[in-house]
Amino acid sequence: WGNNNYGQCNVPRNLAGVAAIAAGETHGLALLADGTVAAWGYNDYCQCDVPEDLTDVVAITGGDLHSLALKSDGTVVAWGENSENQCSVPENLTDVVAISAGSSHSLALKSDGTVVAWGEDGDGKLSGAESLTDIVAIAAGDSHSIALRSDGTVVGWGASGNGECDAPEGLADVAAIAAGDAFSLALRTDGTVVAWGNN
Repeated sequence: WGNNNYGQCNVPRNLAGVAAIAAGETHGLALLADGTVAAWGYNDYCQCDVPEDLTDVVAITGGDLHSLALKSDGTVVAWGENSENQCSVPENLTDVVAISAGSSHSLALKSDGTVVAWGEDGDGKLSGAESLTDIVAIAAGDSHSIALRSDGTVVGWGASGNGECDAPEGLADVAAIAAGDAFSLALRTDGTVVAWGNN
């Protein structure tokens, strides 16, 4: 449901056995229980053209005009718009446990708690990830990213004209995170939600 100007709400009729879902700006993705991926919606940049040989997928994420898939072997596959190299997965990237796609940048969380970023680097969207450690979750927004540390605190980097990278002082006990166009969200262990950024 929602804006359907590119068919992004037209879920394929025979789609079944879905294990996970993800939304890009104007396209949808579904991870099937058999480890394959389905996509629909705006496809002018081939963001819905799932590679034919893509299997063994365990996670998916959609950027504005690109898509990412994490395979069970810890490698990442990307397709769609690549003008900012957001689909140019770094060579030898392995041991990935989570992925997230922003507007024109991509993130991967490795099993050792470090973060790898690639794509458009305006506002430090890439360099801000280089020194991170002890990370357990990642979220890419439009032009910023946030990460959850193992101690339950949140760190942000990238564009922050609306304070979307600046987690509230004293924010702790965070269990999950999400990033939007110019705002960020944190779910705390007590079931409450904290938001900051463009309001």
